[in-house]
Amino acid sequence: MEIFNYALGDGEVFENVFKEDDLLMNHVVIPPGKFFEKHPTDANVHIVILRGILTVAAGEGQRESYGKGCVIHIPKGTLSELGNGSEESIELMVIKSDL
Repeated sequence: MEIFNYALGDGEVFENVFKEDDLLMNHVVIPPGKFFEKHPTDANVHIVILRGILTVAAGEGQRESYGKGCVIHIPKGTLSELGNGSEESIELMVIKSDL
């Protein structure tokens, strides 16, 4: 058995929780108003929304918002933009496979 820890709090965070072979998990806290530039995904991505509302534009799609309890899958190579258009921090676990 192995235990992995991640940061707690509302401050901006982008940290690797674990990486094993072709699987990794990042913990991300995004402050209000911050967006990551549109970029192609470097892996199959699954985003677990723990709290807050994540805004996502994938492929040719428009920006859509998703709240806690959602898991979003973005296939490898998909042009995507992620960010926080709300007034509260959002917290995510980002699982990447097929790196």
